[in-house]
Amino acid sequence: MKTFKIHCSQIGKIMGSAKKPGKLSETCQTFLKEWYAGDREEIYSKYLNKGNYVEQDNIDFMASVLGYGMLEKNETIFSDEYMIGTPDVTVPDAVADVKSPWNNKTLHDALEMNPDYDWQLRGYMRLVDRPKAILFYGLQNTPPEVNNDFEIMFDHIPENERWHGYTITRDLDIEKSIVEKVIKCREWLEEYDKFVKSRLGKLL
Repeated sequence: MKTFKIHCSQIGKIMGSAKKPGKLSETCQTFLKEWYAGDREEIYSKYLNKGNYVEQDNIDFMASVLGYGMLEKNETIFSDEYMIGTPDVTVPDAVADVKSPWNNKTLHDALEMNPDYDWQLRGYMRLVDRPKAILFYGLQNTPPEVNNDFEIMFDHIPENERWHGYTITRDLDIEKSIVEKVIKCREWLEEYDKFVKSRLGKLL
């Protein structure tokens, strides 16, 4: 069995509290079973496709409104002993993840911080050694390539009403809690590996 590392985008799946102290949550155990089986499937949708199509445009938008100048999407995969991840953007003082809402309502729906994204950004800060992280939502025009040849325009909306974001500060104690949970996940997987191998290929 390969050594378990958590992808930053999935940290939220393992960090929930269990009903019994010292145990892993049901959500975490289900995720670990899927990881062990290698059954994770890629999800495709027009909403995700839009994000891919307009990603650099949104990075440029973030750079403009936040005063970062010219920015390029990061392609480097960072990893350490416990986690792995690829932040959208790295700058000297921060890492950033860029989200491209489908429409204006979707932008408004994200006005409260998604806890999973908080966990994701904390992983990025550890991997890239940055003191803060930015989660940026920017509303871009929807290209026809992802919407049945129909383009949806948002240029009529004032710029300051087409974005919002969050800044979080690095917390070493929280990072320590992630590492501790990864170690518990590895221990759980060792026992699960023994359980699976003791039963497969046998008549019980």
